[in-house]
Amino acid sequence: MKKHLIYIGMFLAAIGFSACNEDFKDWADPQSNPQEESAGQLTATFTAGKDASIVMDAATADSVDIAKLSSTTAEEGSKIAVNSLTLNENHTIPFSMTEDHVFKVALAQLDSVTQEAYKSRASVVRELKISINASAVTPSGEGIQLVGNEVSITLQPATTPAVDPDGYYIVGDFTGWDGNSAQQMKKDALDENLYILEAEIESTSNFKIFPASAINGNDIDWTKALGSSVDGDDSGDNFVSWTNAGAINTALDGKIKISFDAFNYRFTVKDNSAPTELYMTGSAYNWGTPAGDPNAWKALVPVNGTKGTFWGIFYFAANDQVKFAPQANWGNDFGFVDAISQESKDLAGLSDEGGNLKVGIAGWYLVYVSVIGDDKVIEFEKPNVYLMGDTSYNGWDAQLVEQDLFTVPGTADGEFVSPAFLKDGAVRICVNPKAVSAGDWWKTEFIIFDGQIAYRGNGGDQAAVQGKTGQKVYLNFGNGTGRIEYYKKSRKQGMAVANTMKSGRLLFFKKLHLLSLIHHHYE
Repeated sequence: MKKHLIYIGMFLAAIGFSACNEDFKDWADPQSNPQEESAGQLTATFTAGKDASIVMDAATADSVDIAKLSSTTAEEGSKIAVNSLTLNENHTIPFSMTEDHVFKVALAQLDSVTQEAYKSRASVVRELKISINASAVTPSGEGIQLVGNEVSITLQPATTPAVDPDGYYIVGDFTGWDGNSAQQMKKDALDENLYILEAEIESTSNFKIFPASAINGNDIDWTKALGSSVDGDDSGDNFVSWTNAGAINTALDGKIKISFDAFNYRFTVKDNSAPTELYMTGSAYNWGTPAGDPNAWKALVPVNGTKGTFWGIFYFAANDQVKFAPQANWGNDFGFVDAISQESKDLAGLSDEGGNLKVGIAGWYLVYVSVIGDDKVIEFEKPNVYLMGDTSYNGWDAQLVEQDLFTVPGTADGEFVSPAFLKDGAVRICVNPKAVSAGDWWKTEFIIFDGQIAYRGNGGDQAAVQGKTGQKVYLNFGNGTGRIEYYKKSRKQGMAVANTMKSGRLLFFKKLHLLSLIHHHYE
């Protein structure tokens, strides 16, 4: 019986190995069998037209030949019908087709579509991928879809005015339409081609942008004005025109932010208001009831000196839902927003639940929120808490390193625990959201005073708290408490260890006795 079972097993195994060797195929290896042409479709081959590389500074024609139908599998005598011509997947453009199947488009329209596709007027060579939706009508009157290839051409927009080395100014209703009242835009710290003006206005206003070279005292060279191609443009985001420029209009009241991108030649006008406080409520906090209750509305901590930005460390159970508001009550609240990174979604299982932000994966998270006007950003990150400074790993010479990370508890009421202090000195603790520069760790700093976690927020440097070699920091973000002390086993833990050691000794002696009896038996 045993032999039969062994033989059957060997036989099945052999079949299995044979099947694996026969059927295994690398997924990277493409299928070699060509697909048969469907009875309901035909193929077409398109090629680039004679105007496949367009430079707007050198172009003179009103229209250009961008593509051509070279061949088709349709039967002789079929007529070709073209439904649409699409650029870069989602930009359609009017066209005409000659008798020999050449596709022509207006050059000005092609230039405009190119700029819109790339959101830029920069004189950079841009690739345009052309898709043609066509069909063939057979001599018998049957219409059959033509499946064809994409065609690539290039277009380089016209040269934009050179960047003024002295910068740019705003002149308008809220400044006064003269040179002396012009307000200078500031160059962005991260983008040398981006100029920004933050202002506070009281009503609908028109304005234009001027290079510094256009302003001489109270005099303005109006021919150098930069604005919109349509006077009174209130889109809030559009291209900048430098020829017969019209005024840009904003209907926003209060704090606004005007941006001019001197490379892409675009402007934006945005609401620049921002809350000074931010709170979170949700399914775990009785949905904000009662209003103002710190247990119903959890306060986030301002990022020091950074407008409209906040952070907090929170525990979420699976499927918890939350929303944020600029006060401990409902009003101007928001939940799920588009500006949540895929990394955050994957980390915490974030999703949109009827406008609420739903957390799919339980655990502790560092929550970062930015609210400036209508622009809202929410990020969920690992709850990394760092020891800093004198007591940390390698002191001030090694900041925000793995050796200084606190351990993260697995429960909602657990404690974050620091590494043991390596020397005496001032204790510094921080988090470091990705949106905050690593060199600015102090913007998200906190410490422990009188058993409570004290956040720096928008305050100044906090008073020093001294630590001793071997001590650790213990943080409970659930109730906002903390302590700095040497690790001490509780009486209960000590008894448990003693009992374990006692049990171990008893077991050892029992085993030793048993071995002695066995040895005696065989003797």
